[in-house]
Amino acid sequence: MSKSKAKNLQNIDTKSVVMALEYLLAAGYVSKKRLYYENFMRGLFFSFGSIVGAAIVATILLWFLSFFDTLPFINDIAEAIRGSVK
Repeated sequence: MSKSKAKNLQNIDTKSVVMALEYLLAAGYVSKKRLYYENFMRGLFFSFGSIVGAAIVATILLWFLSFFDTLPFINDIAEAIRGSVK
């Protein structure tokens, strides 16, 4: 599929989704207040999950690096971290 054809298909899909959402809102099937609330909660949970996931990955990485006493470049960084924690 060519890029221009894929781009046109994507634009058509986006337009049809917007039109469908406008229809649902206008017909009263979906409440704007509820839609805003659900999107807000989704954003909160997404950001919370991202923060927790990044903390877990950083913790595992630091734990793994703690097994090494001396590494050429990482040793300087580890000493700086140790110095700032003490």
